[in-house]
Parts: sequence; structure tokens; C-alpha cells
Amino acid sequence: MHEEPTWTKACTCGAPISRWHGQSEVSCSRCGTEYNVSGQRLHSGWRANPSNWDDDINDLEGFELAHANDH
Repeated sequence: MHEEPTWTKACTCGAPISRWHGQSEVSCSRCGTEYNVSGQRLHSGWRANPSNWDDDINDLEGFELAHANDH
């Protein structure tokens, strides 16, 4: 059985990237840009968003908390 990637696309830097069944987010091997399971480019600071690990914080609140001290 030959398995095909669930999606293949060009990264913003032009490098080809593919996501295979069973993978979560994938990273570009050239520039490190991360993409979610649907192929959407993730914000570079997404891992700092507390909504990733705290179920009481929604995505917008988490984004605001993660960037509260940005000037």
C-alpha cells in the first residue's frame, strides 16, 4: 500500500512541505515556519499562547496574554 501525504504545498520561503497522516503540525526544513494539520501557516509565537494548555483561557485571551508586554 502506497500512502500519499494529506497535503503538499510550497512554504512561504518556497521550499516544498508535506503533511502525512498521523502528524500534528509540520515545520519547514528550510526556514522553520510551522503549519497546522489543515495546512494553515501558524503565527510564529503560537506556542507561547496559554490557551494551548489552559482550558479556561480562549484563543484570543491567550493571544492577548502572550503579547501583553510587547511594545
